[in-house]
Amino acid sequence: MQNFTEKTVSMMKAEMLFETQGGPIIMSQIENEFGPVEWEIGDPGKAYTKWAAQMAVGLDTGVPWVMCKQDDAPDPVINSCNGFYCENFTPNAKYKPKMWTENWTGWYTEFGGAVPTRPAEDIAFSSKSLLNLLLTLLNLS
Repeated sequence: MQNFTEKTVSMMKAEMLFETQGGPIIMSQIENEFGPVEWEIGDPGKAYTKWAAQMAVGLDTGVPWVMCKQDDAPDPVINSCNGFYCENFTPNAKYKPKMWTENWTGWYTEFGGAVPTRPAEDIAFSSKSLLNLLLTLLNLS
């Protein structure tokens, strides 16, 4: 993962894509929804989370890093919520912004299975509920 991340960041830097270089990238993500895996495997997962955060921050992108669905994201990495509803989400430090990086509009299905949908009204309701709580960022996925 380190080789991939270093290569990707190097390419983004070469193209001057980070906000600190005048580009459009305002935030980077390292790992996605590893928190539940970490919870299952314990200490090795915690060590990996710490390593991934340190590795990412060490790449000096000049923009914040985020870990989605990672309650114990190490500083200065920002933890964020992924899910259908995130009004009960609280960042793991008071100085970190409250972010909802994935407002799930659906979910994975098995091949050939039914394709469930989430009503637009429910998406709007959940979004409005969190915006009323001073949300910093909302991303529909």
